[in-house]
This record gives sequence, structure tokens and C-alpha cells, in this order.
Amino acid sequence: MKKLWITLIIMAVGAATALFAQEKSSFNIMQERFAYMREHLTLGEKEGDAFWKTYSQYLKEESAIMDAYRRNLEKQGIKLGAPGTNKEIIEKLSDKQLIYMQDQKFEMRKKISDLEIGYYKKYKTILTPRQIQKLYDLEYKYKKSLTAKKKGDKKEVPANISGSKKKR
Repeated sequence: MKKLWITLIIMAVGAATALFAQEKSSFNIMQERFAYMREHLTLGEKEGDAFWKTYSQYLKEESAIMDAYRRNLEKQGIKLGAPGTNKEIIEKLSDKQLIYMQDQKFEMRKKISDLEIGYYKKYKTILTPRQIQKLYDLEYKYKKSLTAKKKGDKKEVPANISGSKKKR
């Protein structure tokens, strides 16, 4: 079952990559994040099967929220880059655009918070408290490293995110 699940994920990634040949689409980031978590979060077969299916669905839903946020901004002529790289773009926005962007950001954060709460309840039925804490620690580390990578700060990027392979 585990091999089948891994094979299906690899096939989905390959097919999606061919269809969506964008530089770093949210789907590609989601797949990279899934692979990172899978590499660093050690789970037994029983809990692993249930968790990875649930986590994959969480990533899809989170990605949909983020994509909707960006689409809503683009409808108002606001096209943002990677987090932490938007200072010049934001300085050029009108007051009306800034208010709209902030309103949308809070709405997005609320939706993501609600999503995280719902999935936390699901994780509690699958994982131990220590595994959940490890998951959230890895999530934080991954997001921080992704932002650092986009900014070009190689010091903060864990080895497996930047491409080199270092053993701990």
C-alpha cells in the first residue's frame, strides 16, 4: 500500500509538472513541502498512511486559499512577488490598493487559521502529541527556509532545501 501511495504521488507530480510548467507554482511548492515533511517526519506504516493522505489534503486546501488571495489581489492590479521581496511593489500602491491588500491578507489568514484548527483536530486522531509538535516544528523550519531561499539568503536555507545534501 505504501509503495502504491508513493508511486501515485510521483506520477501526480510528474503529470502536474508537465501541465503547469510555471517557475514555482503553488503546486510545485506544495509538492516540495510534502517531500520535505515526508523525509523528516518519521511515522509508522499504520499512522503514516492515514497521516500522509490527510496532510496532502491539507496542503491542497491551504494552496487553494493562497491562490485565491493572489488572484483577488491581481484583480485589483496588485501583483506580489515572494514574501519579503515586495517592498518596492507595496510602496507604489495607492491607499485604496493597500487597504484592499490588508483586508484580503486578514481574510486569508483567518481562513488558514480555521483550516489549521480543523486539521489539528484530525491530526490528534492520527498522531501522538510529540509527532504533532515535530510536524509543526518542521512546518516552521520549512516556511522560514523557503522565504530565505526566495530572498537569496543561503545561510538560513537547510541543506535539503538549497539542493546540497548534508547529514545531521
